[in-house]
Amino acid sequence: MRIWLIGVAGLLLIGCGKTGFTPVALRVAPRPIDPWVLTCDDPTAAEPALLWNGKVGLRFGRDGSSWDASHHRLPMFFIDGYAPTGEEKITPYQNPLREAPSFDGAALSLEHCTDYHQSIDMRTGALVTTWSQPSLEGTELKVQHTVVLHPTERRLAERWEFSLPNSVGPQKPIAPFPATTPGDIHAPGGLTILFDATQGGSQDAKTTTAFLERVEEIGSPSPSEPKPKTVRQSFGQVLEESKKVWAERWKTDIEIDGPAEDQLAVRSFLFYLRSAVSPGTRMSVSPFGLSSDTYSGHVFWDADIWVFPALALIAPKAAAVIPQYRLANMDQASKNLTSWLSAGRPTGSIPLGASSGQGLLFPWESSVTGRETVPGPSKYEHHITGSVAFSLSQAAALGLVPESEARKAIDGADKFFKLRSVAGQEGREIRGVMSPDENHVGDNDLYTNLLAEWAANGGKWASNAKATYKLPKDGAGLLTYDGDPMRGYKQAAAVLSIYPLQYPPAEKDAKKMMERFSSKVIKNGPAMSDSVHAIIWARAGDSEKAYLAWKSSWQPFMTGPLGLFSEKRSRPTAYFVTGAAGSLQSVLYGILGIRLDSKNRSENAWSKQLLGDRVMSVAPHLPSTWKSVKLKNFTVLGRRYSLTATQAPNGGTSQITQGD
Repeated sequence: MRIWLIGVAGLLLIGCGKTGFTPVALRVAPRPIDPWVLTCDDPTAAEPALLWNGKVGLRFGRDGSSWDASHHRLPMFFIDGYAPTGEEKITPYQNPLREAPSFDGAALSLEHCTDYHQSIDMRTGALVTTWSQPSLEGTELKVQHTVVLHPTERRLAERWEFSLPNSVGPQKPIAPFPATTPGDIHAPGGLTILFDATQGGSQDAKTTTAFLERVEEIGSPSPSEPKPKTVRQSFGQVLEESKKVWAERWKTDIEIDGPAEDQLAVRSFLFYLRSAVSPGTRMSVSPFGLSSDTYSGHVFWDADIWVFPALALIAPKAAAVIPQYRLANMDQASKNLTSWLSAGRPTGSIPLGASSGQGLLFPWESSVTGRETVPGPSKYEHHITGSVAFSLSQAAALGLVPESEARKAIDGADKFFKLRSVAGQEGREIRGVMSPDENHVGDNDLYTNLLAEWAANGGKWASNAKATYKLPKDGAGLLTYDGDPMRGYKQAAAVLSIYPLQYPPAEKDAKKMMERFSSKVIKNGPAMSDSVHAIIWARAGDSEKAYLAWKSSWQPFMTGPLGLFSEKRSRPTAYFVTGAAGSLQSVLYGILGIRLDSKNRSENAWSKQLLGDRVMSVAPHLPSTWKSVKLKNFTVLGRRYSLTATQAPNGGTSQITQGD
């Protein structure tokens, strides 16, 4: 058997971003949409590919290697790779993939490639990159590189495969993978080579193929992390395990009879979100997960209000990590309140003065200790404590945390808001607070005061009209905050009273509030505004406006490769977990009409009693472009159900059946 391999000497020369680089034979017509496959046909696309599993996240260049277009090593992040002191930032490490193997000094390069294609099949989780390039002898060399990150373990497998015509003259031996790469920063905890096939291949009458494979286990950066038992696997075994895990995960799916791009987008949210969080880990999820060190990898309300509801019915074991993280830091939240009281109850305007008391103060940004890590005015976005308690109440209703622990959080939030407020003529006032709008620090933010009201009533809305806390309003209705000029907002704020809070007077005036506020969100704001608007429009009965808002919540943010979701329309920074979670919520809680309430609603098509006094109900609102949608095998209190909603002349039908 004669083996051929063309490889790299030195760094991979992928050509992206080089002056004068014009790739050959880029695909002219768009590839037909496969609702299971995320693709990139542009070797110059800047945003690196991403594979993650909630324990480790890695980025990959356009050739599938660990190098970017500027010949820099791409990063790797660990869920247990945070500094325990100072700002408690997540630590970036270099991707552990070796350079490509070498053959006679020739370099793999995308600079003159043809038929380039990079893809992730969401049924396997494998990143596959293929292209053709001239060989040293001038014939066509076909290259395929496959990378698989084990879905549940810190195990990385890769395979290089090459194919050449047999008419190219004398064959030369394969060189193995380089043992090290210049400038390597070794993975924390070390690398264990589980499998290393330095050469192999086959030959037929027309072509000779060659391959190299390697499987590596990446150690944990935390010395306290228990070391898993090493399971030696080949590349093929890792790939097969990945297929099995994803086959089980995809038993829960959202199937849309509608535009293929809608189906692909929804599956991309499910794919990236399900693999962003790993059950059993001690950290929650940051807005960018393990894709970058943006925001230092810290935890915000994003996890509680955006990500948790998106995953709670789809992947409850993974979703449970988010409330469990908050419960694990409950003692620190109590210490945070004590420190705040000792400092004279500082706010975003004037301090409230010395006081004493008990309660909980969750930090706006937190990491491994649960302390506040943000130095600026964002620390006064004090709705965070109510947001955490609100999320914990949902988790308790779904049986993902104990009801008693959720009650402690609600009670702790109530005590905090009482200490945070002062008496006023129209009720207690919370002054000097940052609104979720984030462009305003002032008095009586609607969302914050409503959470205080909710906590004061034991985690539900009181039936009487008199509110304990002042609610900002003018002659036409509720405002975002005192003195709201209603000129513009960074992101949705006042309408959060409609969703997720489901404050009855706000829901009653939903259309009026949307007319007042929805058009005033700035164009460069994050995606979640349109997600919220989509839910509200759907519940208000305008499914077409809901559909357009939903499309706006993801289409402008997914202009890059491989279904990667950016935080802003104006620049590709991915993967923005929060945005994807918001768009998925629009489908679940808007179009499919799932609700969690303290009492049943007469218009519901289906309802189920949850723990405590909560009720889950369903009342779908399908857009005309979707003939039907099926939510397969969602989980409620340990049991699986399937929801099928269809269009019909009288407004549509829905059916709930037992899941598989």
